[in-house]
Amino acid sequence: MFYLNKIVWYLFNPLALSLFGMVAGSLFFAGAQVRWRRRAGFALLSVSLLWLWFVSTAAGACFFGWSLEDDYLDFQAAETSESADAIVLLGGGIGKCERMVYPEMYDAADRVWHAARLYKAGKAPKIVVSGSNDLKSTVPLLRDFGVPESAIVVDNESRNTYENSRFTEQMLGEGRILLVTSAWHMTRALGNFSRTKLVAIPAPADFTIANIRYGTNNWWDWLVPSADCLAVTTRMCKEWLGRLARR
Repeated sequence: MFYLNKIVWYLFNPLALSLFGMVAGSLFFAGAQVRWRRRAGFALLSVSLLWLWFVSTAAGACFFGWSLEDDYLDFQAAETSESADAIVLLGGGIGKCERMVYPEMYDAADRVWHAARLYKAGKAPKIVVSGSNDLKSTVPLLRDFGVPESAIVVDNESRNTYENSRFTEQMLGEGRILLVTSAWHMTRALGNFSRTKLVAIPAPADFTIANIRYGTNNWWDWLVPSADCLAVTTRMCKEWLGRLARR
């Protein structure tokens, strides 16, 4: 199922859909002698280009992502967070290859800092790092942030949110956890953890869409396409697909 989900995503992400549509439209249009085929080809090309433009704008990114984050804006402050038995940090925001001395932080690296922030605020006695390859990336950064080695537990096998929840349950058994992940990923993560013996309390970080919505001041910035907005929309669409797959 893990690999099937990956294949489906590669075929149906926003950029792939637009490219498939343009190729199909060109094949319909090129050399077509029948009028309806030329019209169909032109329509498919037009729709594909409009789709590519829309998903590459701030408006498109917010359209797909705002409802994913909106419910968690009031859960940001570590000081007012509830206490729990452990902080569960879902990985995926940091990478490190063999030749790199230090981890490379991506957008979702906010998760790591927020987990450390919660620990320093005394909200839980340990941090469970859940995600493949996070042993060499997330753990060193947590130590740099002042979290002692003795307070870090690692699940280095999870490949998706479903496995995050199941392997964490195996490690902790039951109890209350502060679940740290990106705000746009939180609903799916809570859904997976709700099917375990753990009681998950949202502790969101990485408010990608809120940053776009409240940081975009000029009206034309909402409509001008950019690679950055396409990347955000792609991330949001992947999240919706993950919800459908319940992974």
